Amino acid sequence: MKMAANTNIFSDKETNNWFKMCVALNITKEGLANFVENTIKKVHAPLGSSCGLCSIEQLMPCPTQGLCNKRKRNICSFHKSHLPQPCQRCDTVKHGIISYHRFSGPSWKNIKAQGWKTDWWEIAKCYLPPQGYADVSSVQESDFNAVINIILNCTDFQKYLSSSWLSPPPPDPQCPLEKVRQIGRDVRHSANCKTTDAELQDYFQALTMLLADPVYLAHDPSANTALSRLTDLQNDRLPLIEFGNMSMSTIQAIERAKDVAEEQFSEKAKHTLEEGLNKIKEALKNGEQVIEQSIKTKTLVSITQIDTLTKSSVQLIEDHTKDSMARMQQNIADKAREDYERRVEYLRCRLVDHYRDTVSYVPLSALNVSLDKHVQDVYVIPKIHRIKIENDGRQTKQEQIFSYKDCFNGGDHLSRRIYLQGEPGSGKSTFASMLVNEWCNIQLPSTESTKEKTLFVDFKTLQKFKFLFFISLRDSRHHTDVVQMIKTQLIDKICTEDKREEAKKLCLQIMKNDVCLVIQDGLDEWPGDEALPSMAGIPKENCIVLTTSRPWKLSDERIKNSQIDILLGVEGISDTKAFNERILRCLLDESKDVKESVKQFDKFLLSRNLESISSSPMLHALVLCTWVDDRAKCLTGSSRCDLYTTLLDCLCKKATPEMCYFNKLNPPPVKNFDGTKYIKSNKAHIDSIAEAAFSFLFSNEKESSIVFSDIKLSEVLLPTAKEFALLSGLLTKRKAKRVTDTTCRFVHKTFQEFLTAYHIANNADVVHDVISGYLKRHDNSYLDIFQIFIFLCGLNISAANKLSALMNELAVNRNHMYMYGFFQKCILTGYREAVANKNTPIQLHLSHFNINNDNDAEELSQIWAFNKSRARSLWVYSQRIVVSICSRDALSTRCQESEPVSLPACDDPGPSAGTRKVREEISPSACCMEFDFSWCNNLERMILWCNAIVQPNSLVGLKKLKDLQLRGGCKCEALDLSHHEHMESINVSGGVTLLPLSVYNYKSLKCIKILTTYDGLDLSLLENLHSITISNKVKVLPKRPLIHNKQKLTHIGLIEFDLKSYDSKDSYTWCLLNGEDPVQCADYTPVLSSVALIELHGVTCSVNWLRSLLTTLLTLDHRVRCELSHCSITSLDHEVKGRPQGSHTGSCAEDADLIPDELTCASIDTDLNKTCAFKVNDLVWQHYLWETLQGLNVKKLSLRNLNQCFVSWYRLPPLSHSLASLPQLETLSVYLSEYIDLQLPPSLKHFIGSFYTLSPSQFRDLLNKLSPRTQSVECRLEFFCINERDINLPQKIPPEEYILIKKNLEALEHVKVKRFQLYEFALSTSTWSVRDSVGLDGDDDDEGIDYSLLSDHEAIDGLARISMGLQINCVKDLDLTE
Repeated sequence: MKMAANTNIFSDKETNNWFKMCVALNITKEGLANFVENTIKKVHAPLGSSCGLCSIEQLMPCPTQGLCNKRKRNICSFHKSHLPQPCQRCDTVKHGIISYHRFSGPSWKNIKAQGWKTDWWEIAKCYLPPQGYADVSSVQESDFNAVINIILNCTDFQKYLSSSWLSPPPPDPQCPLEKVRQIGRDVRHSANCKTTDAELQDYFQALTMLLADPVYLAHDPSANTALSRLTDLQNDRLPLIEFGNMSMSTIQAIERAKDVAEEQFSEKAKHTLEEGLNKIKEALKNGEQVIEQSIKTKTLVSITQIDTLTKSSVQLIEDHTKDSMARMQQNIADKAREDYERRVEYLRCRLVDHYRDTVSYVPLSALNVSLDKHVQDVYVIPKIHRIKIENDGRQTKQEQIFSYKDCFNGGDHLSRRIYLQGEPGSGKSTFASMLVNEWCNIQLPSTESTKEKTLFVDFKTLQKFKFLFFISLRDSRHHTDVVQMIKTQLIDKICTEDKREEAKKLCLQIMKNDVCLVIQDGLDEWPGDEALPSMAGIPKENCIVLTTSRPWKLSDERIKNSQIDILLGVEGISDTKAFNERILRCLLDESKDVKESVKQFDKFLLSRNLESISSSPMLHALVLCTWVDDRAKCLTGSSRCDLYTTLLDCLCKKATPEMCYFNKLNPPPVKNFDGTKYIKSNKAHIDSIAEAAFSFLFSNEKESSIVFSDIKLSEVLLPTAKEFALLSGLLTKRKAKRVTDTTCRFVHKTFQEFLTAYHIANNADVVHDVISGYLKRHDNSYLDIFQIFIFLCGLNISAANKLSALMNELAVNRNHMYMYGFFQKCILTGYREAVANKNTPIQLHLSHFNINNDNDAEELSQIWAFNKSRARSLWVYSQRIVVSICSRDALSTRCQESEPVSLPACDDPGPSAGTRKVREEISPSACCMEFDFSWCNNLERMILWCNAIVQPNSLVGLKKLKDLQLRGGCKCEALDLSHHEHMESINVSGGVTLLPLSVYNYKSLKCIKILTTYDGLDLSLLENLHSITISNKVKVLPKRPLIHNKQKLTHIGLIEFDLKSYDSKDSYTWCLLNGEDPVQCADYTPVLSSVALIELHGVTCSVNWLRSLLTTLLTLDHRVRCELSHCSITSLDHEVKGRPQGSHTGSCAEDADLIPDELTCASIDTDLNKTCAFKVNDLVWQHYLWETLQGLNVKKLSLRNLNQCFVSWYRLPPLSHSLASLPQLETLSVYLSEYIDLQLPPSLKHFIGSFYTLSPSQFRDLLNKLSPRTQSVECRLEFFCINERDINLPQKIPPEEYILIKKNLEALEHVKVKRFQLYEFALSTSTWSVRDSVGLDGDDDDEGIDYSLLSDHEAIDGLARISMGLQINCVKDLDLTE
C-alpha cells in the first residue's frame, strides 16, 4: 500500500516549502537527463573522433589563461604531469567543442580528454561550471545546476527548445532559462532554508513549463514522467517512500557536486534536509504500524466483499491481463529491436573508425612502409577483367569491369564467392583497401566523407552491404576459421575485453539478418592446411566473400570451379600517367612542377626499357621513389633481377651510406651485383638475411614462412645482421603486448623470394638437399616457389635448370591438367628472365606444352627444342599459329634412346617452305612454329586445333601416344595409325586422310572420331570403345562389336548420313554400330541398350525413322539424349519396306511444297516412365519434326526452345494434330510466345503452360478447352499481362481483368483455384514483387522460363505477371467466354 506524502515535515510552513523545492529540483534534473544525453550525442558525432590517448594537459598550450598557474621556479601546476603536445585529431575535436560553447569558454579542468573518443559525457562536462564536477562520471550523478548549465552553455540545445526560452539571450538576467538556473541558486544558497508560498508557486510554474516545452521535451518520456511527479509533489500526491528517495538523492547529488566557485551549501541547509529525511523515515515506520492494524480490523469485512466481487471481476481481470501481456510483449520486442539497432550502429561506427585509422592507409613504397598515405591520395582505377573458367579448366580473359556491380553481381543478384587474382604487387591488397574506404564513406554522412571518390562510379552496390569485415589472412597464420579471425583482428581491436564476446555474437547476428561483405586479403599468404578458411558458424545466405590471391593458389584442386562464382583478374594500373602524378604529389614539395616531373619519369622508363612495370603498381612505385631520390642510374634492361638488385642497393644505402664496389679481386657473388655501390660492404649481412629468407620459406612450419616471431628470427640471424635488416627496411617488425608475440616479416614477399633465390644461386646443393624433400612433402608447393624460380633463372641458370627438373617431375606426377598452364607460364617467364640476363645454357624442363597465344609461340618452340625427349603432351589451340610437324629421322630413332639437347637461347632457323606457303594462304601475320618429333619418345597427347602440316612419318616413333587430335586446319596425307598400340582417343578432321585398315587391334581405344575418308573400320576389334563418331566417308566393315563391348559404348555420333531408307548403306552402318544385323532391322531402328547420347549432325532422315528411334529409346531403362544439328527431316518415304505400327504419313503432304527446306537443330531427351522432352532452336519451320510425335507411346511430354527463348508456334498445325494423336499422354508442358489453338488428347491429366502473352479472352478459351474431360486436370499457367500486337509498342493489360476471371472461377463448383500469384515489375530496380497472392502450394519454381529478363522495349514499369494453379474437375459445360 502506498502512502501519500504529508509535506508538513516541519512545523514551519516555509521550511516545508523549501524542502519540497529541493526535491522538485532533483525531479526536474532527472526529467532533463535524457534530453541532455541525446542532444550531446548529436554534438559528439560531427566533432569527429579523437585519438583517445591525449590528456587535456597535452592539448592546452602553456600558459593558458584560467588554467595555468606559474609557481616557484616557473613551474605550471596544470602542466606538471604532461607537457603540451599537439595532436591534429584531438585539436579538431577541441576546436569543435569551443565552437559549440555559447561563450567560447569550455571548462577544461573538469574533463578527461582521453574519453572524447567514446564517452559523450566527457564532451558534456566541457559545458559545466568551471569548478566542482571533475569527478562526476555521469549525468545521473550530477545535480540540477549541472544540467541547466549544459543546456545554457551548449548552443545546439537551442534547436530543441522554443525560442522564447532564450529571448533575450543569456547572460541577460531576464532570459527565462537564466531565471530557471537562478531558481537552483536561490534554493541552494538560502540562508534560512525558507521559501514563501508565492515563491513556491512561481518555481513550480517555471519548472513545469520547461518540462512541457512543445519542441522536444513534451515528446520525451523521461520529461513526461518528471512532469507527472512534479505535479504530484505540488499537490501532495507523491508517495511518501518516493518522496523520501528523492530527498536522499538530493542530498547525495549535492555532496557529489560542490561548486567551489559559488558559496558552500550551508550547514543549516544540510541539517534541514537530513532532519526532513529522518522525519520521513519515522513517518513511514509509523504508517506501516497503522496500516497493519487497519488491515487486521478490516480483513473479515473485506473477505466477504472480495468473495462477492471476485467472480464478476475474474473475467475482467483476465481480459485486462491479456491486453497488458500483449502490450508488454510488444514493448519488449520494440525495446529489443531498438537495443539491437543501437548496438549495431555503435559497432558500425567503431568499425568505420578502425578502418579509417588502419586499412584506409597504404604504404607509398615498399622501401619505406612507415611512409603511408591515404589510399585515395595514391590510387587510380585498376585494370580488372572478368575471367571465364572454361569446361576444360582454361581461363579466358573477358571484358574489363568498371563498376562494383560488375565485380559482385552475377546477373541480377549478388554472387556469394568472388575471387580477385593477380601477380605479386599487381594491386590486389590496395584494391581491397580502396573498397573498404569507399564503404566507410557511404556509412557516414556526406559532410564527414571528405575524400573525393576516385574509384568505380556506382555506390548502390556497396550500399547493399550493411557491414564489411576486412581480414588480412597474412596476419591470421594461427587461425583457421573466419569467425575467429574477425574476433582477433577486429573485435579485439575496437572493444574492451568485457565486451568482446558480446560483440562477436552481435556480428554473427548481423550476418544472419543483413547482407555483409567479408574481404579475405592474401589467400596465398595464409598457411592453413585447408584450401580456404572455414566459414563455420557464418550464415551463408547473406554473406558475400571477396578473396584476393595469387593465381597459383586458386589452382589448388581442392578449390572447385563450382565454388568460384566470379573470378576477376587484376593486371596493374590502367592510367600510368595519373598514377605517376599522384605518387609524385606525395613525394615532391609544392614548388616542383608535377606534370613536368611525370614527363621526365616517362622518358626515364622508356630509356631503360621499364615500361612493363606498370603491370605491378608495387614495382612501379618502387622505381618512382628510387628515381625521385636520384638513385636510379643503374635501372637498365628488362631483367627482374637487375631491378631488385638496384632496389636492394638503395635499401643498403639507408643502413650504411658508405660506397664500395666489387672488382676482379673481389668479384660479385652473382653478376647482377656488379656495379652496385652499397651491397659489397653489407654482403655478409645480406648473405645471412638471404639464408634466413630461405630457411623460413622452406620451413616445414608453413604458418611461419611469411610472418615469423622475433624469437625465431633471432635464432637464424645475428644481432648485427638483424639490426641491419631493420635499419635498411628489408625487415619490418610489429610489436605486440607481450614480447614473445612480436612478429617480423620482409618488406614484401617478393623481396624474401629474391633473397631466397640469391641464397640458392650461391648454394646450388640445396636444390637436392633441401628443396627436393620440401616439394615432395607439400602438395603443389612447386607452384608456390614460382617467383623464386624466376629470380634463380636470372641469377644462376645452372641451379635453375636443376630446380626446373624437380618441379617438372612433380607436375608430371600430379597429372593435373589444370596446373599445367601455370607451370608452363612459370617456365616461360623463367626462360625470358634467363635470356634477359644472357645466361646459358638454358635447359629448363617442361613436359606439357599448351600453346594458345602467338606471342609466346617463338619462345615455347625454343623450350620445346631442349625438351623433346621429356615432352608428354603438345596442345596448340590458335588459328593465328601455323604449325609444321616433322621428323628428321623417324625410322632411325624408333629404337634409340634420346639424349638431352641444349640449344642457344634464341636460334630461329625460320619456317620451312611448306609452312611459309600455308601462312601466306591463311594470314601473312600468322606465327609459324616447327616441331621436330625425332626424339619425342614419351609424347602421350598431341592435340592440334590450328592450321598445321603434319608429315605422315613424323608420328611413327611416338610409341606411347594415347591421344591424337588433328582438327581445325590440320592437313596430313596418308596418315598411318597402325604403330600406336596404346592409343586411347583418335579425333581427326577432313583435312587428314588415313591409310586404309590402319586403325586395327586397338584394345585400349576408348574414343574415336573420324570425320575424314577411311576404308575398313572393324568394330569387332575395338574391345573397350566408349564413344564413336564417324562421317559418311567412313566405310564400316560388316562386323558387329563384340557382345561384351556392347555394354561399354555409350555415345554414337553420325555426320552427314542419309537415313531416309531402312535398306540404305548408311542405315546398315547404324545397325552395325548398334550391334544388330541389318537384315533383321528392316522395319525398326535398333539402339544399343547402353547408349546415353546420340549425336546426328547434317543427317537426313525420314519421319518414320526418327519416330522409330524414339519408340525404341522410350523402352530403355535410363535417360538418353538425342542431339540433332542441322538435320533434314523428310515427311514422305517411298522407299520404306515396312512401317512401324502407329505411324502416320501424308498428314501434311499436300502442304509440303509450301514449307521451305528445313534444317532441324533440336535436343530430344527420353527417360523412364515414357517421358520425352523436345528442345528446338527454331519452332516456326519444324514442320516435319512434329510428325514424329504422331501416335508415339509417351506419357509425359515437354516442348520448349533450345535457347530458352519464346518463339511463335501459330504456323504449326502439325503440332496440334500430333498432340491429339498421343493416346497415353498424361502430362504436357509447353512454352509459347502466344496462345494457339491446341488440340489436347482426352488422356491428359496435367497441363503446364508458359506464355509470353495471353489475353483475357485467350485465357478463357484455354480454360474452356481444358474443361470437357472425362477426368480432372491439374493446370499450371505462367504469363505476362502484355499485348504485343505492335512489337515496338507493347501495351500493358490491366491485371484486374484476370482477377475478375479468377473470381468467376472461384465461384464455380467444379473448379478449384489452388494458386494465384500476381507479380508487378518495378522499372527503377528491375525486380519483380508480389502484389497479390492466394493459396500458395509451396511450388514457386518457374518451369524453365526466366521471366525476370525483359528486352528494353518490353521493360514497362508496372507490368504484371501471373502464376496460376487450377484443378478442373470433370464437367460437361464450362463456358468462360463471357
